[in-house]
Amino acid sequence: MYRVTPFLTALFLVSSLSAGKTSFASEETSAGATKTRISPSSEPSQGRDLLRQLAVALAAGSQALSRFRGSTIENEEGKKSFNPPIPGMDCSVDDIANYVSCYGSAIGSKEEADRRFVRLINELQAVLPSDRWRGEETQPGIDSIRSYTYEDQNSDAHIDIDLITQLDMEEDYSYLVRIFGWAATEPRL
Repeated sequence: MYRVTPFLTALFLVSSLSAGKTSFASEETSAGATKTRISPSSEPSQGRDLLRQLAVALAAGSQALSRFRGSTIENEEGKKSFNPPIPGMDCSVDDIANYVSCYGSAIGSKEEADRRFVRLINELQAVLPSDRWRGEETQPGIDSIRSYTYEDQNSDAHIDIDLITQLDMEEDYSYLVRIFGWAATEPRL
């Protein structure tokens, strides 16, 4: 399911990123009251802001992901911790394949996990520019029971969200939400 689409030129990427940061900062300021009403704690707001920044970096390509690279993860070649962390998620940046992977904590109830899955989709929809990013529910993968993908229309960057079932040692099922963010590969000419 690899799709190749052209990217912005390097100069345009740099100017877009700095303009995007300014735009996002002003959006953050003007939308602050709305975010506070929706979610009184700062953790969800911080998570949405990080998701927005991550989407901008993914669309800009692998070099833009460098701002999220933390310390090297022991015993995992090519992986670095995601810094700053997304609240409620355990994330890493893969330097070799240029992607970000995030796993939420295990949830015992399928209904609760499904609510977290839908909430994450809604948070991404709220922060991703609708003129660039398109989302749709997709066919679940091998270990998923639900899948959703957001794709940047100006690059081949995409964010995949999955609801996964796990079987533990006691033969009990748990569920978790997983995110994979795939960086754009080439600038548009």
